[in-house]
Amino acid sequence: MENSIKEMKLKTEGIVCTGCVEDMERILRETEGILDASVKYQDETVHIKYDPGLIDREKVYMAVRKLCESCRIISES
Repeated sequence: MENSIKEMKLKTEGIVCTGCVEDMERILRETEGILDASVKYQDETVHIKYDPGLIDREKVYMAVRKLCESCRIISES
């Protein structure tokens, strides 16, 4: 069974500085199954690329949720 790369964009609250962005990206990229993470401080969004064969969407969501006050999924593909 072939797994294709999935993407998720989340709107967050509680990103308080640009240093937080760097830390969030590093932590998310070190999470098994997350292939790339991009955090935008100005609009408080997180864009994730992940391998669903290694991590499911709920675990991706929870990985982001642990790093901010709140978040919600705004798009998936």
